[in-house]
Amino acid sequence: MTDEDIWYFRHNGFYRLPQRLPEGLVARLNEETTRQIASMQEPVVWEDDGPRGRPEHVRRLSKILQRSGVFLEAAQHETLLDALAGVLGPNIELMTNKHNHLMVRPPASAPVFWHAGEETWDPVLITALVYLEESTLDNGCIRLVPGSHQRPFAWPRRPGKDFYGSPLYDRSVPIPMPAGGVLLFNDCCFHGAEENRTDGSRRSMTLGYRAHDSHDVGKEDPEKILVRGERVYTGHESPYPGPA
Repeated sequence: MTDEDIWYFRHNGFYRLPQRLPEGLVARLNEETTRQIASMQEPVVWEDDGPRGRPEHVRRLSKILQRSGVFLEAAQHETLLDALAGVLGPNIELMTNKHNHLMVRPPASAPVFWHAGEETWDPVLITALVYLEESTLDNGCIRLVPGSHQRPFAWPRRPGKDFYGSPLYDRSVPIPMPAGGVLLFNDCCFHGAEENRTDGSRRSMTLGYRAHDSHDVGKEDPEKILVRGERVYTGHESPYPGPA
């Protein structure tokens, strides 16, 4: 990311990577996703209006990083990590207890209602959406409220299920994405997605990244995967030197 890209991200709260992931990797991600949907291995989130136990009603596959190495391979791709380093610094951790899922969004999939993943006072967490298929206005691309991560006022993180009647809808912008594209956004931003009005799916991986906190005491955290850099203390040197 250039200095202008970093400014844009910090000001607006989101950034579309100009580069895409390699076509071969995206193809392998889709192949594995198709296998995972067919197996219906839990944990799975189902569409509310469809019967459970049928692949065509799978809305979301959870814990994908534990399902197959190809998902972790994509999560650690240099294209993604190079961009993240611009806003998170050199020491980057991938969360396994936050996001870590794949949205399938089958035909007629219901909206993803407005929400903000983090509070404004929480440490910065960046959401990465990695698109396995093209995301369009018709199949329910993400809508995001620019700058909402900087709100100086209280607002419920989940303001309800009136998607189109919410004032957030009129303040939001749709962000179509190509297959292989990557969208980064500050997880404090309000975001959601419209229903899928096509006869195809709209697949995307949802991943969460944060900078390793230099003051973390526990350097080996099983819920975080160090994907770049190191876990080191980088705070002030001790004012109390030890014995000679």
